[in-house]
Amino acid sequence: MAIDGAVVVTVLRHGVCEGRNHVFRGVTDDPLSAEGWAQMRAVRLGAFESVTTSPLQRCAAFATEFAAQRGLPLQVEAGFRERDFGAWEGLTADEVATRFPTHGDPRQNPYDNAPEGGEAYPLFRARVETVWALFSAQLSPGSHLLVAHAGIMRALLVHLLGLPAENLYRLNLPNAGHFTVSLLAGHAPVLLALNGHA
Repeated sequence: MAIDGAVVVTVLRHGVCEGRNHVFRGVTDDPLSAEGWAQMRAVRLGAFESVTTSPLQRCAAFATEFAAQRGLPLQVEAGFRERDFGAWEGLTADEVATRFPTHGDPRQNPYDNAPEGGEAYPLFRARVETVWALFSAQLSPGSHLLVAHAGIMRALLVHLLGLPAENLYRLNLPNAGHFTVSLLAGHAPVLLALNGHA
């Protein structure tokens, strides 16, 4: 759905990675698995004027291929890397709760529950909102693709739609899931689609 004069951004999550699934994979730079590549290539994507990606290879490899195939400019933006989960990296939520009992379920109270050696959620969210403001301000009207991570997507949806932060993990963002948002000067952002559905 196009809106005259609007910047329309589709934010696409990477596919399944090599290694364990359903873990906190933040700055760990695992590549896409064969299944992950198949998921990404199967997503039905429209026409875009530009592609931007996280620098982590699970995003950047597909974004590079996609931009090259379509002859689109590609920008790598370090600010769209996933949250650094520190001591939680590579662990499931249940494993975090077992190994770090003072944290409990890491999906609860994200603002107050920070991993040792990692990025506290308020700092992560501030980083995402800052880079989004800079990124979106330089986009021309039309459609643009951003390839990123579930954490980035949740932070953006909370920010753009004014959702309560405690509902972060109530947003279903599967591998190769995506949302599309319309940005029009003087108007609140409008969510056009989530996981390909209006």
